[in-house]
Amino acid sequence: MSLAACTEFLDKINSDADLQQETTTVLEGKEEIEQAANAFVLFGAKYGYEFTAAEAIQKYQEVMAQGEGELDDEVLEQVAGGRSSSCLISGC
Repeated sequence: MSLAACTEFLDKINSDADLQQETTTVLEGKEEIEQAANAFVLFGAKYGYEFTAAEAIQKYQEVMAQGEGELDDEVLEQVAGGRSSSCLISGC
């Protein structure tokens, strides 16, 4: 289990529209970060990526920290278009 596996899985999601949609479905309704992380771990395992919920949360926090400050045009468009918050992570 590793943070690298979580990163690799996110990269795979970012390059695959079907996985982006599936990610949105998997995370839908998961309001607590622990619930979302646990669901994401199981989702990653389905595709052969092994990482812990703590590693998923760490990666989420890294991605969110990178996004602090002004929103770029792409993110503004996603928010204005009503895209899911999971898209901010996966890039869908």
